[in-house]
Amino acid sequence: MKTQLPSPGLTSLLLFFLSLPMIAAHMVISSPAPLGSVNNPNLRSPDIDYNLKDPLSPSGLTYPCGPNFDLYALTPQGNPVATWAAGSSQSFTMDGGASHNGGSCQASLSVDGGKSFKVLRSYEGGCPLRNSYQFNIPSDVPATKKAVFAWTWFNQIGNREMYMNCAVVDITSGSGGKGGWAKKPEVFKANIGNGCTTVERFDVKFPNPGDDVVRGGDGQFAAPVGNCGTVNRPSEPEIAGNGNTGGNVDGNTNSGNANTNPGAPDDASSSTSTDPTTPSQSNTGGKSTNTNLIPSFPSPLPHSYLPFFVKKRVEANSPSLIFFSCSL
Repeated sequence: MKTQLPSPGLTSLLLFFLSLPMIAAHMVISSPAPLGSVNNPNLRSPDIDYNLKDPLSPSGLTYPCGPNFDLYALTPQGNPVATWAAGSSQSFTMDGGASHNGGSCQASLSVDGGKSFKVLRSYEGGCPLRNSYQFNIPSDVPATKKAVFAWTWFNQIGNREMYMNCAVVDITSGSGGKGGWAKKPEVFKANIGNGCTTVERFDVKFPNPGDDVVRGGDGQFAAPVGNCGTVNRPSEPEIAGNGNTGGNVDGNTNSGNANTNPGAPDDASSSTSTDPTTPSQSNTGGKSTNTNLIPSFPSPLPHSYLPFFVKKRVEANSPSLIFFSCSL
């Protein structure tokens, strides 16, 4: 009896549907434990948000920090999960299954209860493709018992979204001096109904990334579109390695101090060149990709291609149920 193999078209569809759980997985910081996280030791079971990996609302209503920021004002839910000294080097770690081909991220800090967030470090491209990212706390940050650390992410592939997780940290006084805190720019905001949008298939090039910038990814960068604030870019940073450092780098010559020692264990420098006016395809190093088994779908995918998820908030000792249906 002859065994009939599935057709290439059926194989492609099967591969696509197998990838759907990853589409919904997204990314989240695991340390320091954010508000709403199952890893946060200060939370009770009803406070845990099992949808913490979801993006901010497109309307901007959940900015800052998503729907769990109301926990900040509560005790013990809003107690600090880490203590950082001003002038110290710190890091955050990532968890999740869908990095959407990376993108650009920022680490920022608020010392006024979330009213404003100042950028500590910008990661342009290749974020979050590693599980750990390092940054520095300026030595002149004021001591703040309940400061808010924020990780923000703009994905390269998929719907135009903004992701944001926040963790409460205790900032203790450091060495003081001229640490540059007062000159740190406000965190970049886009895709939340504020008139600024990032461009799909490109890592966003922040208009004002601050003076501590790490560049990575595949070298495909684009500025955001719309009312995105004043452009104030430092000299272009070196590319930080994530496995592909052959792309182009934008040739901005504005004055400033670019980071040349990212501090992450897998950072590596590479040669740079000047981008054309419009971003071009990155250098793939001669490697080819077999796309015969990948179905051709529009990007971004319309809702008719995507699963419809009915999510149930998980309470203590209660199972998590996810139902979905698809139409093609």
